[in-house]
Amino acid sequence: MEIAWTHAAVLGLVLVGGAVGASSVVNPGGGASVAVEGAETVDPDADGVAFAVRTTLNNGGAANATRSLALVVEDEAGTAVTVDERTVRLSPGESRSLTFSAPREALSAGRYNYTLSDDGGALTAGTVALDPSEFVVAEAGAEPVVRGDPGTVAATVRNRGDFRGLRGVDLRLDRDGDGAFEADETVATESPSLRAGEGTTLRFRVETDGLDPGTYAYRVEAAGGAREGTLVVHRPASVRVGNATLTGDAVRGDRFEAVVNLTNVGDVSGTETVRLEGPTEAFDRNRTVTLDANETATVEFAAPTEALARGNYSAAVTTANDSASTTLRVREGHLAVDRLEGPRSADVDGDGEFAARVWNTGDAAANETVEHRIDLDGDDDPETVTANATVDLGPGERTTVEFTVAADDRDRFSDRDLLGTHVYGVYTPDANATGVVVFREYHSGGGGSSGSDPADDEPETVSKDVITQEKYGLDYEAVSGETRAQVDELHQRQPFAGDLVVTEVLTREEIARQEYGLDVKRNDDFEFASIEMEYQQKIEADFDAQFESDEGDRIESWDELAREQFDSEYEALDESQQATIRDQYDDQFE
Repeated sequence: MEIAWTHAAVLGLVLVGGAVGASSVVNPGGGASVAVEGAETVDPDADGVAFAVRTTLNNGGAANATRSLALVVEDEAGTAVTVDERTVRLSPGESRSLTFSAPREALSAGRYNYTLSDDGGALTAGTVALDPSEFVVAEAGAEPVVRGDPGTVAATVRNRGDFRGLRGVDLRLDRDGDGAFEADETVATESPSLRAGEGTTLRFRVETDGLDPGTYAYRVEAAGGAREGTLVVHRPASVRVGNATLTGDAVRGDRFEAVVNLTNVGDVSGTETVRLEGPTEAFDRNRTVTLDANETATVEFAAPTEALARGNYSAAVTTANDSASTTLRVREGHLAVDRLEGPRSADVDGDGEFAARVWNTGDAAANETVEHRIDLDGDDDPETVTANATVDLGPGERTTVEFTVAADDRDRFSDRDLLGTHVYGVYTPDANATGVVVFREYHSGGGGSSGSDPADDEPETVSKDVITQEKYGLDYEAVSGETRAQVDELHQRQPFAGDLVVTEVLTREEIARQEYGLDVKRNDDFEFASIEMEYQQKIEADFDAQFESDEGDRIESWDELAREQFDSEYEALDESQQATIRDQYDDQFE
């Protein structure tokens, strides 16, 4: 707002300097004498006032005095309007200061002449220029920000005009660093509403995701002026993996180890979770580290390899932005068993000699215990350890391990435990090989026994007691009903084929378990018909091959039935004939 004064003397008013003096005396009669002591413009004391004029009246007479005053403004077009008026009554000797106001709602921006007058005429006059609202930026600043976080530029903006206004204020960021602030570099705009003379602080949000770390010039710009500054965008904390040492070759059971240096290459401190990743849950480890800018720390991990088979595996140490990896080769010894040697039959009163070749087929040295086991509970799974030996073999090395079941070693089992047919085996931690041996008592002669020496030939036929004694170490009457039925069949179908002896001839139940590894029920619970049909035919063929005669054959296979009825193999029959054979086969189990 700009004000110019024009002073006039009326009713004896005396002008002194740039203000109305105190020598204007008015005597309206009746003993009253009122003096006007100066006039001046003052800052408005209310938001709705455009400008104000203040003067002082002094009644120096002996009587009451009444004065009427008015503030009149005239625009550039010559239109005058009274904007404030009042009537004042003064007691004798009273002095009073009066302020006359021009309301903003009655005016607009422009130049105005104003006059303060009373009943007698003009007391003082002047010119005032009222400015429109105009925003200026008083100050601006910005704190550093980490890339990815929103930044803030704060600016204080004031309205230096004479009227309330709603104006836009722009923040421009020199992204390309060319020193200019183009319109397309405007990143935020605020539009505050401010009264005349009012100020406020604006906060401009700056998204930093698309900004490279560095320093950027900015300008906060309003119609009445601008302020410039810089916004620093820091690199976020970023942990890099360096100088990594990870185990690349291990023997199974060794510890996998990883040692890495972690460096924060960002401009600010940060907390990072570092993870070890690998082939099993045992490798799922993590550490949390907090590093200042450019700080380095060493982190170590370890994991077991017992659960890993021989082979190659991937392992890595990772952060959110980096990793170090390796291919872990796990080696292990693997002891295979072959060339199992042992007697088909042995005297229970003598030493049983067994041997096997043990071969390290792995890619690491092996130092392990090798066991000789024998099945004594009839489930064909050797569980009783009779002897053991320790072997130490490098990759590819072989050795023969010998075991003796000594006649005088009966602490763990008795002669009766050993009598009969048993599955035995040589076992390493990795593999095994099994065979069948019959322990029996050899007599000096007679009595229907199979001979006086393991090497003697079997007689052409043997009794049922001999079969059960030599196969099971029991008399015929002592075995189960199903076993007796199978022994009856063995007895009826003598002689045995080739040079087979009774201990080498197997029942269907024994063939199912020992030759095909089937988990079948035993003794009285054995059900041949419950086995898959394919295996039934194979087992029946193997069983029949042990004999020279079909006499006493309890079960005839598909091929046997087909040859009897159609003089052909089963596979050569047509569908109808095969169906007939299958029905006949099933009828055997009714």
